[in-house]
Amino acid sequence: MKLVLPDACWRRDLASGALFLYFCDDPIGLTLHPSVTTFVTGVDPFDFFRLVEERQPPWAQPFFDFVKIWKAYRVGIEDVSKLLEPVKGKAFKTILLSYARGGGAWESATELLSSSELTKADIIRSIDPFSAADELFSHIFFEKYLELYFPTSGPATLIAMGMELAKSAEKRPPIDVDWAQIYNYCETLFANNDVDQLLATAYMLRMPLLQSLDAVLLSNERLMPFLTSLPVDSTCKPESKNPADLLDVAAWEFFRQLVSPIVDPLDEGRVPKLSNLIRGKGEEIRRLKNRCLGLAQELGYEANLETLQKKIRNHIHVRVQKDVQAVLDLDKQAVDELLNSVFSDEKTWLGISALLYSLVNGGPILTAGSAVYALSNLGSKAFKSAADRKEKLKVNDFALLYRMKGL
Repeated sequence: MKLVLPDACWRRDLASGALFLYFCDDPIGLTLHPSVTTFVTGVDPFDFFRLVEERQPPWAQPFFDFVKIWKAYRVGIEDVSKLLEPVKGKAFKTILLSYARGGGAWESATELLSSSELTKADIIRSIDPFSAADELFSHIFFEKYLELYFPTSGPATLIAMGMELAKSAEKRPPIDVDWAQIYNYCETLFANNDVDQLLATAYMLRMPLLQSLDAVLLSNERLMPFLTSLPVDSTCKPESKNPADLLDVAAWEFFRQLVSPIVDPLDEGRVPKLSNLIRGKGEEIRRLKNRCLGLAQELGYEANLETLQKKIRNHIHVRVQKDVQAVLDLDKQAVDELLNSVFSDEKTWLGISALLYSLVNGGPILTAGSAVYALSNLGSKAFKSAADRKEKLKVNDFALLYRMKGL
């Protein structure tokens, strides 16, 4: 199963129908939002919000700036969850992630940020602030709450307590909490850091999860510059990998560009139709996938980038018309109109040709994969040390990245 990371699917445009079709033989994993386990503790964060509102400390404004972003994220999560319910189980499965978000993980996230060659402003532009706000919410009201209020409890005790609380979550009133320790911690956070910096740090908490996967469906394409900025080089040459493994990333890009204009953006009308395609067009979908993989393999070996760019349009028109028609139930005129439409944006197909060239010749996508692979194997302290020495860490493998959007 391939996971969509690092963001939970909280916006409709992140839930591509093309993505669900391409991976329909092995449904993708959509991760649940970070704060999904927060409320099993029995505490009521909204009670804490009221306390801050009443006291109006100097850090109240940045704190409520964060809360405003978090509330918008929660609205998005509820909207997308309801929208995708008809295809849940068929097109995707939900995954509850377990990873460190406490004080130690926060320190590691800070070190990881400092190892990047990007400026602070560039890093902030690379994250999704809404996903980061939910990560920060969970850090404060789940991980930090447990650390501060149950300091002597081990993991087994906390898990057992969480399971017990979860069973009765809907039947019991919120726990009456003395918020002093959380209040003091929030003062430390919001009085000494701007909100953008806090969100960037919180966003890094999921990064170590990326390294354990053979392929990542990267939900945030803006992360590419950050990943390639980490001090990592791959010692594994592109040609040492199975070409089908490498070029499947490019095949996905071909498939997405061809199918997405018909099935996206997902809405209440398109989701049931998507469900019907998954149930009734499995063989046709597999045929189009294989056709796209064949195109990627054939075109990917073109050594001249300019020539490659010229070939793509003709190859698509000649090779995949019938398969697109079979998957999407379009007549010939509709297929011609679709292909003319998708090729009207030449930048898209120039981008795909650059991606193909990059895959085969060891460009940025492989460099980013090396960083993904190394995130947990070496640890953020190793990144920080390498950055201080202006040296590159060496790893002998790389992960594949399926970006959710085009270049």
